[in-house]
Amino acid sequence: MIARLLSLIVLSILTCSVFAADAKVLKWPELQPDAPVLRKTIASMSQEQKSRLMRAIQQLDLKQQVDGGKVKASNLTSADTTLLKEDFKDLKPLIGEIEAFEKKRVTEMIPSLNGQVVELSGYVLPLKLKGKKVTEFLLVPVIGACIHVPAPPPNQMIVVQYPNGFPQGELFTPVTVTGKLAIKSSKANLALADGASDVEVGYQMLASEVREYKAAK
Repeated sequence: MIARLLSLIVLSILTCSVFAADAKVLKWPELQPDAPVLRKTIASMSQEQKSRLMRAIQQLDLKQQVDGGKVKASNLTSADTTLLKEDFKDLKPLIGEIEAFEKKRVTEMIPSLNGQVVELSGYVLPLKLKGKKVTEFLLVPVIGACIHVPAPPPNQMIVVQYPNGFPQGELFTPVTVTGKLAIKSSKANLALADGASDVEVGYQMLASEVREYKAAK
């Protein structure tokens, strides 16, 4: 009991200290790695070059589906056959860069955000309740996240602890959260209509404020 009380006191002190700091307003993409040079390379391409790049990526995807048995060769359309015959060897290095970045984009956190006081808006999936108040929840960027497959990547989900709690509302209530962000891998167990599900989470936050989201006018 004493340890529990000390824990609550420490949380209270930490929560109060967050109020004194200026929160950095974040958008969800800022929780993921960026690739400015790669973006600049693609942005500088002509529309014709971009269209060709898209066809090269579509070809790669189609080949993987055929090789993996998801699409039978006998079911390929004439357009599919034409696409598979096109030569995109010159785009292979660029596509390799895109694939490498995509893997990094959905798996890595942003070290510079660790310990920062931030403000972020999203949707609530309750994890813990105290009476009729939510004291811990999963903050996600889109409605329906984690209910549908696949779930968002770990760097697009935050486990938020809010000792003060806020009134439980509808599932996926839109809120704006202010608090200290931490990079910490964990698993959140969600009790859904069709059973429980574990999801990988990359960030945690001790919230100083959780308020109803209001769109900017």
